[in-house]
Order: sequence, then C-alpha cells, then structure tokens
Amino acid sequence: MTTLLDVSNVHKFYGSLHVTQDMTFQVAEGEALGVIGPNGAGKTTLFNLITGDVRPNSGRISFAGQVIDRQPPAARCVTGIGRTYQIPHPFTGMTVFENILVGAAFGNDIPEREATGVAIDVLERCGLMDKANRVAGSLTLLDRKRLELARALATRPRLLLLDEIAGGLTEQEVHELVALVNTIRADGVSLIWIEHIVHALLAVVDRLIVVNFGKLLRQGDPREVMASPEVREVYMGIDINEPA
Repeated sequence: MTTLLDVSNVHKFYGSLHVTQDMTFQVAEGEALGVIGPNGAGKTTLFNLITGDVRPNSGRISFAGQVIDRQPPAARCVTGIGRTYQIPHPFTGMTVFENILVGAAFGNDIPEREATGVAIDVLERCGLMDKANRVAGSLTLLDRKRLELARALATRPRLLLLDEIAGGLTEQEVHELVALVNTIRADGVSLIWIEHIVHALLAVVDRLIVVNFGKLLRQGDPREVMASPEVREVYMGIDINEPA
C-alpha cells in the first residue's frame, strides 16, 4: 500500500518536558489508524505536530511524499489534512450551513460556487440538512460533534484526524457516529482516530498504536494490542502480576 503520512523520529520539547519522544509510524492510503493512551500521554500533541499547530524540535513529517514539518496549518489543510477537536469550536453565532461553508471555502483551493456545492453535500452526508439554518450555538452535543466532523470533511481531506469525537455521547449516539465514520472510510479517506471509547475504535480501525509518556509503546492488530499485558497495565490500570 502507498504511504500517505510518514512520521519519522519526531521529538517535541516544552522546556525540559519531553512530550513526544522519537515518534515513528506511517499511515497508508485508505488506512484507519487508532490511537490510545492515558491522559497526558502526548496524543493531542501528536495531532498538533501533524497539522502544524506546533513544530517538532527534530524529526520529519511527510505527507503524500512531501516534507511538511515547516508548513503552516492552512497550507497543510489545503494539501489534504483535515482535523476535528475534542471540544467542538463552531462559530456559534453563524448557522450550521455557514460553518460548513467556511471549511469548504477556505480549506480548499476552489471557486466559491463549488464551495457551496461541497457544503450542501456535507450537510446531507452528516445528517444536518434539517438543521442547516439553525445557529450553531443552539445545537445539542451530538449535533455539535456532527458539525465538527462536517467542517473537517468540507475541506475534502485525504487524511482526517479525529480527536475523541465520540466522547460524551450516549451508546446509541456512538453507534450512529461509528456508522458515519465508516462511510467516510468507504470513500477512501485515511483516518487517525484518538479515542477512549475503545469499542468504537475496534469497529473502524485497521491498526492500533498505544502512546505512553510521548513514546510509541506498541502497534499492530487492534485486538492483539488490546490483549497485550503491557497495554493492559499502562492503559487500563490492570496489574499484570495480579492473579486472574
């Protein structure tokens, strides 16, 4: 499979704090990669490094064969990297449609007329058409999550980064979200999904990586990774020396 994203030997420091340590992994075209780890493990910093919100102190990040670790976030977005945030940040005084149109118009290098068409398509796909003219600040949590995803999709990403997008949802809402994410996968969009709701990840991803103290602890088949004693101890707080 063709490599889309290549993160190679990336380090990030904040003063003496070593947040990301020798991070190395790849994401192939069309692949869905899950990321888990304890709070404070460096998962969101990893996303910030990929999107350009922060720059690595050393190492290299390449996307579609081009080194991007000095590109600004806007350039990376236009190149094909889209992102959601753990806490949705819509333009609360604008309508749902206007929020999505901003993503389509400024996350792509396309004419305004085409951006409108993209925004309408994304509205329909994310189940927000009936809320198109509602002010974003009035939405429920589920619909805010849908809007967060819709704004990222409107940039027409080749790689979509999902940051705990299932957090705070009911079990039924998580099920609906997983179904939506799987339709995005079916269109060939590559995914990296940070999530604490592990069963949601297992319903979507091909491969799982575990991050702890900024280091890549383990990667591989999702169910094999979750069954690993070191992952159970670090991520789930299960003492591997305790008798079953």
